[in-house]
Amino acid sequence: MSTLTVSARPRPARWTFRLHRWALFVWAALVLTGSGLLLWLGGPLAETAARAWQKLQACQVACTIYTGNYATLYELLTEAMILLPVLVAVWAGAALTARETESGTAALAWTQGITPVRWLAVRLALPAVAVTAGASLLVALHRYAWQATANQVGLRPAWWLPRTFHANGPTTVAVCLAALAAGALTGLLVRRTLASIGITVAATILLYAGAHWLMPYLWPPVTKVNGFEGGYAGEFAGVEVAHGMVTRSGAHVPTPDCTADSLAACKRLYAQHGGTGLFSEYHPESHYWPLQLTTSALLLAVTALLTVASFTVLRRRTG
Repeated sequence: MSTLTVSARPRPARWTFRLHRWALFVWAALVLTGSGLLLWLGGPLAETAARAWQKLQACQVACTIYTGNYATLYELLTEAMILLPVLVAVWAGAALTARETESGTAALAWTQGITPVRWLAVRLALPAVAVTAGASLLVALHRYAWQATANQVGLRPAWWLPRTFHANGPTTVAVCLAALAAGALTGLLVRRTLASIGITVAATILLYAGAHWLMPYLWPPVTKVNGFEGGYAGEFAGVEVAHGMVTRSGAHVPTPDCTADSLAACKRLYAQHGGTGLFSEYHPESHYWPLQLTTSALLLAVTALLTVASFTVLRRRTG
């Protein structure tokens, strides 16, 4: 009497989880630790800093106040948020595809009933879900901690400062996903773990810097003209795109260099060049979300292109 043996159906999602479970556990631990610190920052530490700020405002003479560790911890956590995509890039470059293609385990998996396309899709989907969920939670809590001192002008950093701008919004999540896709593509192309790490980290930094440089030009700025006494309107009011001098004809030209010690002397110099005031093109606080969403969309488009490139490379290499 013959015995019929039925092979188990391949479960790439389970295999992927088992293979990368320690990385997922470490990621979860980092997210939980960061979340706890951000909640502490936006709760007790923010309340301590707010009370100290109120005492300072009421003080009539020289006063020494203690604001707690709000500013120090805020700076540390904001730096950590900015480094988050680099951490994802290191892991993606090391483990997502390079290690398996280098060791040959990927080729072995393809002989076990798992197609290369399905293999890559699972390796991108599961980490993408974990990265999106964790980074989104940290961004939301960072914004909560930043807003906790909204009434204490001068206590919290301005919204337009680069680190605060990105740590408070979805651009951080988008660049983490771009780092993940860059790591997958690099691993398939290079198939060497250490080289993939270096290339992925460099690519992530370039993507982040490039997106920040393009960000002011992805949404129309506002233009405001001041008298010479008022200075440039957007210098400390938002993300400045350009500034200069307005002439009698209404043209916007670069402001002539003035090394004089007095404003009156500079005004005479500006008048000789036909100047009537100063203009500033900038993004006010009302442009925060348009800037965030357009920059995030750009990064997600790059992520999609990197993902398509990964599948294309894999298809060509596996036939």
